[in-house]
Amino acid sequence: MKTIKQFLLVTLAVMLWIPVAMADEKAGQSAPPGPTVVYQAKFPIMVQGADYDLVNLILDFPSGTGIPKHIHGGPVLATVLSGEITLIEKGTQIIKKIGESWTEKPGDEHAVINAGKETVRVVVSILLPKGAEATSLVK
Repeated sequence: MKTIKQFLLVTLAVMLWIPVAMADEKAGQSAPPGPTVVYQAKFPIMVQGADYDLVNLILDFPSGTGIPKHIHGGPVLATVLSGEITLIEKGTQIIKKIGESWTEKPGDEHAVINAGKETVRVVVSILLPKGAEATSLVK
């Protein structure tokens, strides 16, 4: 009888120890690593009480392509994802490289062109008031 009590006591202890050990093992597991911030940009935008659409575009510019002089109907944030693109505004040309961003205010005239040999990828976000045109070419 004493042996049965000891066996039951040991069995009970093991049964209680296993969930605790498993919980300790899970607690010891580290969470997967988070992303590394490579670049961060912050651009202030004033928004009045109105309806807007946030339009996100990913644009590919093969070599030699671009968008001639144009304007946008809302504020724009553009970021180069691959390659280099030439931004032409106010009589100057600025080469934007991977990870670099620029902003455009509604009505700012500018153009972009891929003067390089490889395709350029750009992500563009436009905060567009309801009914406004995203892009209008300037004649």
